[in-house]
Amino acid sequence: MRIAFNRSAKLAGAGAAVALALALGACSGGSPGAGGETSGGAVAEVGVTADTIRLAASQTLSGPGAASCAPSTDAAQLYFDKVNDEGGVDGRKIDFEVLDDGYDPQRALANVRGFIDSKFAMVGACGSATAAAIYRTLSDAGMPFLFPTNGVAEVVKPASPGILQLLPLYEDQTASMVRYGFEEFGSGSIFVVVNPLGEYESAISRAREVAESGGGSFVDSAVAQLGTTDYTPIALQIKEADPDFVVMSMGGSDSAKFVNALVDQNALPRSAVLGTSASVAGSFLSSYNTAASDKVYFGSAIQLPPSAENECTQLLAGGDFANDPIALIGCASAQAIVEAIRQTPELTRANLLATIESWDEEDISPGIFAPVSFSATDHIGLKTLYVVQPQGTEFGVIAECPYSEDENADASCTPAG
Repeated sequence: MRIAFNRSAKLAGAGAAVALALALGACSGGSPGAGGETSGGAVAEVGVTADTIRLAASQTLSGPGAASCAPSTDAAQLYFDKVNDEGGVDGRKIDFEVLDDGYDPQRALANVRGFIDSKFAMVGACGSATAAAIYRTLSDAGMPFLFPTNGVAEVVKPASPGILQLLPLYEDQTASMVRYGFEEFGSGSIFVVVNPLGEYESAISRAREVAESGGGSFVDSAVAQLGTTDYTPIALQIKEADPDFVVMSMGGSDSAKFVNALVDQNALPRSAVLGTSASVAGSFLSSYNTAASDKVYFGSAIQLPPSAENECTQLLAGGDFANDPIALIGCASAQAIVEAIRQTPELTRANLLATIESWDEEDISPGIFAPVSFSATDHIGLKTLYVVQPQGTEFGVIAECPYSEDENADASCTPAG
């Protein structure tokens, strides 16, 4: 059973708590954070001035994950620029700084330590390993970490203060995709292939659990490092195993190389290749063998193609990111952050987090994201996973599947349209 909360009541309660905290801070001689300023005797928030809101990201801009990851912060920057050109948010312009971490957890942690005392919030970027390395430091400092692409359960389960993401975890996505495959084609045998994204062992084990509970069987699994150049050995291993399904959780470029190896070795499974949202990227569309199209089904966090009415669709149209789902996620996440700021008149970190935790079926990016819901104990916003297929140079939605942590909930998927 779902319990709906009154947003006004929640925000009022959160606002009272924040006001008390600020009062106590003022009594103890608190001082404004870097970049802040005082007004009427109140202490300003870190990274917020009368005319600026300072945001930051630590992103994979170099290394094997860059092609898939970089478009998300590039597109977020485009959206923030658009907001700034239109006057900003309540007169404040958004200053967005992005530093490269090369998907190196220690570099990401160094970036974050440099941001905490000068930036208002961290904006999500690609990287389960980096998210896992930085979330505790951010949470302990009270700095919001908004909407990272993360697959490590401990980052958001149980809910860590200040850490909120939109996308379902990869382990839950593999479970949903196996259910979808069995609904569509009947139960069968599965072979799981993953890059070490997030808690990849859990992605394998969840896929196995769902397959076996659904009357199927688990054949084997393989783990390939992100950036693997030759997937032929794994393709030949799959050909020998002859499974009904291949289940994968891999980056966009790696997904394309792997699917191409399956085609080249005549090793496509009998029923389908089932993948997670990590594969739903422009880097997949630009290099996959279209001979596999009819057998490829990916879970997606966003509707594809996106609504032509959405600001992000219009902003990215005709440019380098027009058909890139990762860029759409980055832009739509920026939309959500701007909307949260607009809904938070007394802009502090604590008040912003209270705003987002109050969202119940909030339509933050219509026609791209499904409505999102958060609470103080649930920091994963999306409850819908779209099933998409590659169709030439874009993806198209063919079904919608509910995402729920309740294993007993109705998990049946419905055809799109």
